[in-house]
Amino acid sequence: MTHEKFTIRRTGKPSLRFMGEYLGGASDHGFDDYRDDDLTLSLYRTAGGQWVAVRSHIHRNGPDHLDAKACRNLPEVYRFIGYSSAAMKLYEIADMAPIEYVV
Repeated sequence: MTHEKFTIRRTGKPSLRFMGEYLGGASDHGFDDYRDDDLTLSLYRTAGGQWVAVRSHIHRNGPDHLDAKACRNLPEVYRFIGYSSAAMKLYEIADMAPIEYVV
């Protein structure tokens, strides 16, 4: 596996810089549905085994916002990214299966 150097510039927070690999991205183009924002989600895996989850909002009538979080495990990724249709598409692209086990 070849690792690349990434820098994620977050809105109102320090940037995240890491070596790792890009696992995929997915978008929900809200402008297509006459909503006022466009959401893009991305996921990376660091060389040290952590996950970096990214949410980017592009607002039609306001400032854009990019947030990212370094996550130690998949439950943290799921809490940050959520379960929207774009999130589920991202999980499929990254070959992840968010499953809640019931006993």
